[in-house]
Amino acid sequence: MIVGTLNHCEKYYAMGEDIKKALEFLKTHDIRTMADGRYDLEGNVLSTDSVLNLNAKENQNIRILVQRYTTRTIDTCWFEGHLKYIDVHYVAEGSEYFCYTPIDRAGKPKTEYCQEEDDFLYDRDYETAVLMQPGDFAIVYPEDIHMPQRRALFPSNVVKACIKIAIPE
Repeated sequence: MIVGTLNHCEKYYAMGEDIKKALEFLKTHDIRTMADGRYDLEGNVLSTDSVLNLNAKENQNIRILVQRYTTRTIDTCWFEGHLKYIDVHYVAEGSEYFCYTPIDRAGKPKTEYCQEEDDFLYDRDYETAVLMQPGDFAIVYPEDIHMPQRRALFPSNVVKACIKIAIPE
């Protein structure tokens, strides 16, 4: 897992062209003014559905999901892991704990793999929690089991983008 701020994101461009494109999108688009839904890299609306369906007809290597929610207690959150996508989580407004544990210590998934959303769900305590505030991002790879949307001391209304970057097969 990599955590940074958008103000200093250029150093992460070395991680590849798709990471660079995702971070550049966040720098050039005000997520707070975008409606919930899925977007392409030009900012065009692909769907107003707030659930990310990776099998949807729009076949993009990079998809942006804009969402609004109120952070939740740890007992109503879940750990997730992916096989085919890298996630870039970006908080535009509000704050949340973003929890992490390496896959080697995550144990067995509690759900079968869901191809439509590219995820397994895990039942596990976290090892690391990062308080993400406006302008912060986290990049997670398939070996990074993570729990977004966890509240800190009090619930927070969050505006967030989750960018999915396909891993070349």
